[in-house]
Amino acid sequence: MKKNLLIKILVLFIAILLWMLQVLLKTHEQSVLVPIKLINTPSELVLEEDELPKVNVQIKAKGTDILYLKLSKIFFEIDAEKFKYGKNRLKISEKNLSYSNRVLLQILKIDTSKNYYVSMDKLVEKKKPVEIRYTSAKDEEFFIVNKITNPLQRVTVKGPLAILNNIKRIQTEQISKKMVEDGKLFALLVTPDPKVVLLKDRVVFKVTQTKIINRTISLIPIKFPEKENISIIPQKVSVMIRGPKEIVEKLDNKTIIANLNISKIRKNFTEVYFEVPTGVRIVEYTPKKIQVIRNE
Repeated sequence: MKKNLLIKILVLFIAILLWMLQVLLKTHEQSVLVPIKLINTPSELVLEEDELPKVNVQIKAKGTDILYLKLSKIFFEIDAEKFKYGKNRLKISEKNLSYSNRVLLQILKIDTSKNYYVSMDKLVEKKKPVEIRYTSAKDEEFFIVNKITNPLQRVTVKGPLAILNNIKRIQTEQISKKMVEDGKLFALLVTPDPKVVLLKDRVVFKVTQTKIINRTISLIPIKFPEKENISIIPQKVSVMIRGPKEIVEKLDNKTIIANLNISKIRKNFTEVYFEVPTGVRIVEYTPKKIQVIRNE
């Protein structure tokens, strides 16, 4: 039984082999999509398209040649030496069709029913401002307190004019306070587009360490909307703040705003929330609870 099965499989294999051999030796007509390759492109120009068009070519050849053609490279080689900025027409003909000499085929028809064009863009250099990105909100707060003294840097980029016109800034990698060493921070730049080249891949920021202090400010008036028709006890609070010395020392009970939290009144008591400059935080305030009295 097993012997008969093996014989059947062997016969089937030989039949498939003979069929494939017959197909490979037979002459076929077939359509092939042939890509376009540009040579001698001017150094100041760059292709605007991501892909060049492909041309439909009708060929006649033996199966073995068609198989080899598909495994090897076939393309239209176009000389772009005289191309200019903007649209350029491609002259497609059998003369610039390139393929292996080992392949014997007959070109029946090249589809030239439509005109083939490529758009060339100018390759230019421009300076772009650097945009700093932070790893977290805490890191951003750190750099507000410990200021970067040279944040307004510009870097030179090279690429297609149309792409560079749409790029407003070059972003840094996300930076953190851990990256600061001896008052300096080296940050890698992020390429905004694969077609854009950064003439330098990193920038150096100088960071000045700021002295952090605590300070208590008293008699800050508590604000609330007059339309609420309420009275509060007490009407003023004291607060301890923490932040950069040069900012904190300028603050007083007029520059720090204390607001009554109207939305959280519970059993005639509520809390206060504050408006303080960026980089300054509230350590504590007193009293914690404010009594609210509804006026008749």
